[in-house]
Amino acid sequence: MLKGRTYLLVIIGLTLVLFIALTCFFNAGSLKQKNQTPVADTLKSWTILTIPDGGSLYSVLGKTSLPMQEIAVFAIQFGEQIDVTTIQPGDTLKIKLTPDNQKIERLIYVPEIDEQHHFYLQGDSLVYRRANLPIQKIIRLLNGTLDNTLDKSLLAMGLNPTEKQQINNGLESEINFQRDAKNGDTFQVLLEERYLGKIRLPKSKIIYASYNGKKTGLHELFRYTDTDEQSTLNGLYTKDGKSNNVSGVGYPLNRIHTVSSFGRRIDPIYGSWRMHQGIDYRAGYGTPVFAVANGTVTMASWYGGYGKTVIVRHPSGYSTQYSHMSSIGVNKGQKVKRGQIVGRVGSTGKSTGAHLHFGLKSGKSYINPTNLRMVGAEKLNSSQMVRFKEQQAQIRQLLLQRNIS
Repeated sequence: MLKGRTYLLVIIGLTLVLFIALTCFFNAGSLKQKNQTPVADTLKSWTILTIPDGGSLYSVLGKTSLPMQEIAVFAIQFGEQIDVTTIQPGDTLKIKLTPDNQKIERLIYVPEIDEQHHFYLQGDSLVYRRANLPIQKIIRLLNGTLDNTLDKSLLAMGLNPTEKQQINNGLESEINFQRDAKNGDTFQVLLEERYLGKIRLPKSKIIYASYNGKKTGLHELFRYTDTDEQSTLNGLYTKDGKSNNVSGVGYPLNRIHTVSSFGRRIDPIYGSWRMHQGIDYRAGYGTPVFAVANGTVTMASWYGGYGKTVIVRHPSGYSTQYSHMSSIGVNKGQKVKRGQIVGRVGSTGKSTGAHLHFGLKSGKSYINPTNLRMVGAEKLNSSQMVRFKEQQAQIRQLLLQRNIS
């Protein structure tokens, strides 16, 4: 895995000149509109920063001469455009500061070789643009036979651990592998892979998976694709629309985009290092906020800098917190169920804009909410099922074409 990541980073390094040229093109276009002359750019004016193990956007920008308040503001702007959970150790930021070293003039972030994120100063505002290199999507059908364990068999077919786990999660909710799986059972995987030239890129999608055994019978999983790429509903379901993940808790929003993670950061309000006791999710004003699990409401009121807040105590002993909301939809002492609306997204309290602050407590201590295993809906609703049936038909047609060929 690390070897593959290193290989991609080498390629990224070789394409930085192209990215700089593209950035200059963006800026030149903006400047021409104002009848200004673009300033020449050179490689020497750029600094390359690498995210270390355990590092963050805040820690690497903190190595520059930028004021802390500027770093805090930029980190929020960055998170509004790019889900910060996608940042990985080894990722690079290419940055150019203004002559006084007080602001970011240009910044390029390249998480994958086909994906480029550009920030550049235009007037007093930092403008964002995204550029993608053309990629090719290839559908591939894999046929396998069980040999010892499904894990081992899927990895032997060339699937990576993430792809393997998606299939495992779905089939294990339908099949008792320890009791009923037998060597010689067969399975199929329909995979959508992404290529840039001959390079296979990350973020492939499992479109279909099936398992057929003498004792298990045939079990199938189909991918449901919502109209929103970041919808929590996207994933594998049985043909009847039952989720392949029912053992986790729900999501607090219908779509997930993390602006700011749990941990130490430069606070955008105070401009100093503080512990961020939760996760900030991007969402529009008035977006419904859901209880992630069954529980009892222990707070439904204003909560200092957190603004309008709901806290739910769960049978597990954990408590979940939903803050900065525009309105509260439950009362203290009320029983709530997973998926029930507890309020709506807002910007109350000490907040830089509309978003949901989601916190998790064990006793009196805040802990990282990513410790929760969040999953989408347990079952698609009637309107979603109409779309899902259409997608199933398309997937079966793809299977037929590849089985014939």
